[in-house]
Amino acid sequence: MSKFKLLNLQVISVKLKATSFDQNSTEDIKTKSFAVKCLSSDPEDKQFGIQFNIELESGDKDFNLSVIAIAHFDTDEPITKEFLSSDFIRINAPAIGYPYLRSFISNLTLNSGYNPVILPTFNFVAMEANRKKRLSTQKEKLEKARLLKE
Repeated sequence: MSKFKLLNLQVISVKLKATSFDQNSTEDIKTKSFAVKCLSSDPEDKQFGIQFNIELESGDKDFNLSVIAIAHFDTDEPITKEFLSSDFIRINAPAIGYPYLRSFISNLTLNSGYNPVILPTFNFVAMEANRKKRLSTQKEKLEKARLLKE
């Protein structure tokens, strides 16, 4: 089993838009979108990244925050295709990097003069199960469509 280490969380994009001076604008924040994907440049490389894209919005749309951040990881073995499709990439690595994203967003909102946004914990196991279920459903639909054409 390879050893893995989180190197850092690198924020590559932040967009904060507020139309109100009210520091309580962040009280009713909802997650508008949230996506996670793996980044790996070279199959023989020993580093990979987990990119988080999150957009938050207040109920009255007076506050909007969009953040793109990459959790950089280092391994002691070259990365394989099997590894890139493993549960570690889809569940464990995001679960390791996510608390750093949560902390960044809390500090950013607090230091911007608003009540801190504290993101809830996230169940990456359930997210992966939903992804697999969607893929299975899509595969079934494609198979049915193929059979109907025959």
